Amino acid sequence: MARRRGRAVHAITLLATAHLDFQIVRDAAPVLERGALVTWEVTVAGIAGALLIGVAGAAMRTSNSPLARFLGTAFAEFFRNTPPLVHIFFVFFALPLIGIKFPAVVAGTLALIFYQGAINIEILRAGIQAVPEGQREAARAVGLTPRDQFLFVVIPQAFRISLPALGNNFISLLKNSSLISAIGTFEITGWAEDYIAINLSSAELYITIGIFYLVSVTLLSGAMRFAEARLARFGT
Repeated sequence: MARRRGRAVHAITLLATAHLDFQIVRDAAPVLERGALVTWEVTVAGIAGALLIGVAGAAMRTSNSPLARFLGTAFAEFFRNTPPLVHIFFVFFALPLIGIKFPAVVAGTLALIFYQGAINIEILRAGIQAVPEGQREAARAVGLTPRDQFLFVVIPQAFRISLPALGNNFISLLKNSSLISAIGTFEITGWAEDYIAINLSSAELYITIGIFYLVSVTLLSGAMRFAEARLARFGT
């Protein structure tokens, strides 16, 4: 333990005493700004897509149909239990072999949607099961169809119950968006790595994108806390 602590202190000391020239960050600012925009575009599209998959998959997981439950479970277990980078490589490199080809940014976003969506399935399934049975009975009593019960009674309450866990998954999606740089997508990490390869200077740019992700996660966390507070106050 003492040895590890000593190495950590040594690393911090080296970083503090290193000569850092952030002129490279100022030079790279235009491309980093474009990359930051792509990162947020991927994140927003990923959140929307993963949420749709989560709702559909959770409906299948809690369905009375054995086939629907099997398909929903198989999808969730496969994508949850395999790394997102493998999904990204599969969509971008393997699907073109059977004639399905996407631009890099689309392929990466789809792969993240599948992975994070599978996690949303389990989150929302737990939320659905946590909705009191009395709510369903009341919906049936007023004559709502099973579809309307699910859409207008169960899912809104399940979403409110699941929101903290969903927020964590959305934050994970934001951070995992950096993985799509592995297939040549120029989000902020991709642009930084490209600039590093040309200029052979990495510390300043990695510090900068680290700060970007820290600020982005803080903003997204704040938005999720605001949504939680609003739903807690006004209900679903």
